[in-house]
Amino acid sequence: MFFIPVIIATTLCGYHCGVRPEAPFTAYRNIAFGKDTPQQSMDVFLPVKQDSDYTPVFILVHGGAWYFGDKEGMNTLGFDTFFTAKGYAVITMNYRLVASAKYPAPVDDIGLVMDYIKGKRTEWKINPDRICILGLSSGAQLAMIYAYRRNTGHRIKAVMDLYGPTDLLDSTAAYGRLRVDVNSLLGPMESNRQAWHDASPLFYTRDAVPTAIFQSTADSIVHFKQSEMLEDSLRANGVPVTLYVWKERGHGLYPKEWKECRESATAWVKKYL
Repeated sequence: MFFIPVIIATTLCGYHCGVRPEAPFTAYRNIAFGKDTPQQSMDVFLPVKQDSDYTPVFILVHGGAWYFGDKEGMNTLGFDTFFTAKGYAVITMNYRLVASAKYPAPVDDIGLVMDYIKGKRTEWKINPDRICILGLSSGAQLAMIYAYRRNTGHRIKAVMDLYGPTDLLDSTAAYGRLRVDVNSLLGPMESNRQAWHDASPLFYTRDAVPTAIFQSTADSIVHFKQSEMLEDSLRANGVPVTLYVWKERGHGLYPKEWKECRESATAWVKKYL
């Protein structure tokens, strides 16, 4: 299928989220990477001014408790303008949601995106072996599971985990507000304990990649403890990790807090790409 690139000027969402637009980018929208569209579709944003023919890539995985949300939510948060202005290619992806496909289908979809962009190395002037994967909430759980367990060839070099659950068996998840959503994803814990274990990034930190964690202290859905445990486990396994603490905030992306740490976080990740 042939896709027409569109030069996109900066949008209002960029200003809303504190992103100062610096350059336009080339956008390829709604590219199908599987047969189940629009769930298996992605948008690609390429910086107009690329420093080399091998631009590193950010893959963005939306949140939504595994059963709602889509890539447009990531675009409206201004990630596309921010990272392309830094010289990165940005891919925002949809994936099969729990209502239409069983877990680990959404993790499989990350693999399909990885395969697709590998074939676009020359056309898009990207380096599909220099990837940072960024996820929000449930999307962060998917991103970490793929990066920690399925990172064949070590193509993913780093993770940005924005308030993602890390240990689904911990009481804050298994008996908290997250329980209903995980039940829908994996079935009741009492009869599917192994599945809950296998979907928990915390248990796979030995093979993890450098991870930047962003977590609010007053999050009542994904508790701060989840990120503390991940940080401790990564350090114990000698994996580079940095934790950005958003004080007295709840569950979600807060533009002010994100703006305050995004420069240093991106610089930290760049060391590993």
